[in-house]
Amino acid sequence: MEEFPASHTTATVPVGEPEKKLYVNSAYMKTKYGKLKIGHLVICIIVFICTMLSNNPRSDPANWLSFVAMGGFWASGLLLFLFVINLVSFLAIIPWLKLELVYTTLWTFFWFVSGCVASSNAMNVYGADAFAAAAFFAFVAMCIYGFNAFLFFKEWRESVNNSSFIPQTTTSAAKPSTTVSNANEKY
Repeated sequence: MEEFPASHTTATVPVGEPEKKLYVNSAYMKTKYGKLKIGHLVICIIVFICTMLSNNPRSDPANWLSFVAMGGFWASGLLLFLFVINLVSFLAIIPWLKLELVYTTLWTFFWFVSGCVASSNAMNVYGADAFAAAAFFAFVAMCIYGFNAFLFFKEWRESVNNSSFIPQTTTSAAKPSTTVSNANEKY
């Protein structure tokens, strides 16, 4: 009688998915999510510049706009970097789809509040044209982040794992059984 091997290794790699190694994935920037992250970066810089060009760049409304703009810039920049160098394949334990869904939804709300704050400040402060521009671009940012959140939500609803593009490698070892079962034992 032939014995089962002591160990075996199975590798399951979905078709068309990148390897689990670091490399520059420039094709990611051409995807809809890559383009949206680049849009996040651009709109965040525009709102930050508009805020800093205002008459009072250290006021409370300007500080809130700066926080939202720079928070969105650095978070989107970090996510873009992680996806471009394919570091997400090493961090497969992180539910990237849910993380980005929560991030974009939260920042959509932040951009809405920022747009309201900037437009209110533009109405009440003399010479606040920079706040008016910041308000317009904050609402544009809200639309970009909201669209991105909608796409992530749609994927989440379809139960598509964002980690599905990450190679899954499983290793299992079968050990020969050394126990002898007794038919009279009660379990």
